[in-house]
Amino acid sequence: FFADLLEDAAELGLQRLMVTADGHPDMTQMPQALQVTEALSAHSPAVALGIAGTRLSCYLLGKYAPEQLRKQWLEPTLSARTFGSFAITEPEAGTDVRGMTTVAVPDGEDYLLTGSKCWVGFAPIADFAIVLAKEGSTDRDAPMVALVVDMASPGASGNAGPELSGFRGMPNGELHFSGVRVPRAHQLQTEGFLGMMDGLNMARIDVAGYASGLLRSALLASLERANARSAFGKTLAHLPIIQRKIGRIAADYHAARALGKRAADSFTHGSGGDQDLISMAKMFASDAARRATDEAMQIHGALGIVADEAVNRMHRDAKVTQIFDGTSEIHETMLGRRALRAHAAGSLAPFVDSLPVTLSGAEHR
Repeated sequence: FFADLLEDAAELGLQRLMVTADGHPDMTQMPQALQVTEALSAHSPAVALGIAGTRLSCYLLGKYAPEQLRKQWLEPTLSARTFGSFAITEPEAGTDVRGMTTVAVPDGEDYLLTGSKCWVGFAPIADFAIVLAKEGSTDRDAPMVALVVDMASPGASGNAGPELSGFRGMPNGELHFSGVRVPRAHQLQTEGFLGMMDGLNMARIDVAGYASGLLRSALLASLERANARSAFGKTLAHLPIIQRKIGRIAADYHAARALGKRAADSFTHGSGGDQDLISMAKMFASDAARRATDEAMQIHGALGIVADEAVNRMHRDAKVTQIFDGTSEIHETMLGRRALRAHAAGSLAPFVDSLPVTLSGAEHR
């Protein structure tokens, strides 16, 4: 784990890019934060995730947590002295959030929290966790609360999960709660599901940044290999098939960055961003990164399948971006469903009906 690098990043102010001096969120800095995420991810997506994960927990604290919790956790976390987790996913409930069974049962001025979360960043070392739970019952349609849980509380624990193929070095694992007493006041001051989805939108924009960074590193690695490696008396750079691969990677890189910027710009308005743009940016960039890193491995030949080679690590990291914070298939489905439902109702979804001009019949002639 790269705790020393997170401390260095904190000294540079990278974790507090989106926090004002008085501890409130500054959404206008989302585009700048995305640029930082991309730049770091070109070298280490795991370090970028460590910084972005801290920004996420601090964003939710600053925007929704009561003052006493902001005082307790915000500054130590921004300074990389404490770590916070963002916990939604469960062993039997991933994309199907309504299927989760973690429950917060009211008990006087407290909740009794019981359940488990998995695939949670910082889980083995978390000092606190922002946990989505059903309130009072595990019924599918039960209301939800988002609780800020002190992981030193009796009955709360975290442990490392299975070793992941990508984003290695970033702590990840499980959180367990067995009748943990959490004051009712220690909840995000918004409807729990909506507050966590606000945070998830931010996380998805960062995924577009991880993927864009991987696209850039795949492009640079491919350029270097193509000009350095010779075959049949010429460098690989002279082969049209290699030129086509590199041209496609470059185009995907610019397209991913453009979509990511639009998604980040939408987040600056303070309403959680444009869900459609965010889904597009996350889905397109992660899929493009997987294609690009696959091509980079091909260009590297046998070196590409050496586990310690940079392009092999990029390929494994890129796959992770297609999975977490909503799989590519889920984002495809959500976008397609919205477009089809709007069309069936006699209109167009905003992301379909967004041309800057409308062509008249005369313009078609």
